[in-house]
Amino acid sequence: MEKISISQFDDVYRLFQQSFVLEELRPYEQMKKLFQQNLFSIYAKYDQNELQGAMIVWELENCVYLENFAIETKMRGQGLGTYFLQQFCHLYKDKFLFLEVEVPHDEISRKRIQFYERMGFVLNPYQYIQPTFRENDHSVQLTFMTYPKVMDDQQYQMIKKEIFKVVYQQKGEL
Repeated sequence: MEKISISQFDDVYRLFQQSFVLEELRPYEQMKKLFQQNLFSIYAKYDQNELQGAMIVWELENCVYLENFAIETKMRGQGLGTYFLQQFCHLYKDKFLFLEVEVPHDEISRKRIQFYERMGFVLNPYQYIQPTFRENDHSVQLTFMTYPKVMDDQQYQMIKKEIFKVVYQQKGEL
């Protein structure tokens, strides 16, 4: 797993388009602009010039946020997801880590949460509506999963404020 350059961005965005519903994925131009401004890093794994998986990581003031994480469809079930999360946790071993998941409402969302729990992430009780990326997007109810421990109310308020301001670029009171 290595940081990618702008020349690999389109490959990674295609993978994310295949892996996420539209409401959960930042528009191409917006994501590319933020990447070019070095606001986040994209880590990817290639094998013989073929993309296997990728993740977007925001190094924030108080924590490290895993925004998007996807494995190429034909590569799933081979341990790559585990590999990526182990690398992520090792790379930022001295930081408080978190990611967002949909509030468990179906078998897919529950399995996703179970996968993260096997990797040591903890489901938190706090829920919120993700700010939309596009006009007329459907809202998505999310919750945090954190590593290595659950967050308290003070951490939740601080981290939510930071990601809404920096990651979602929302202004004003939340």
